[in-house]
Amino acid sequence: MRSKNTVKDAIAITDFTYYCYRCGGKNSLDVEIPKAPDYHHQEIACSSCGDSTRVILAGCPDCEKYVYWINDLNIPSLVNGFAKYMVHNMQAMIDRAAQQGARISIDTPEQYPINATCPCGARFAVELEMPDLD
Repeated sequence: MRSKNTVKDAIAITDFTYYCYRCGGKNSLDVEIPKAPDYHHQEIACSSCGDSTRVILAGCPDCEKYVYWINDLNIPSLVNGFAKYMVHNMQAMIDRAAQQGARISIDTPEQYPINATCPCGARFAVELEMPDLD
């Protein structure tokens, strides 16, 4: 979890409810959700069947509502792995260009944004940290 916000900036949720994709069981989670661009990422398990998945939660910076994504992939790890793959491939391209006397410089971003729209209409982005692989 990335967190530059203080607890006062978080939206206190005492009953985040979701329904299991496998068995349909109702599940609740007590969590404090930071306001975007920060987020809370957690693995969750169904109390009925034990099936696990992951959730990313982010509070709207304009109101007390929140957005969430439930997924089987670990999105922050996926972004991190893709960044490593791309930097490795870019380095190979830079090395081949250098053998031919060319010089290439590629700047990698520090964050990967996931765009969201709150039920209140506010648009914002959750920012996943990118590893510094230069």
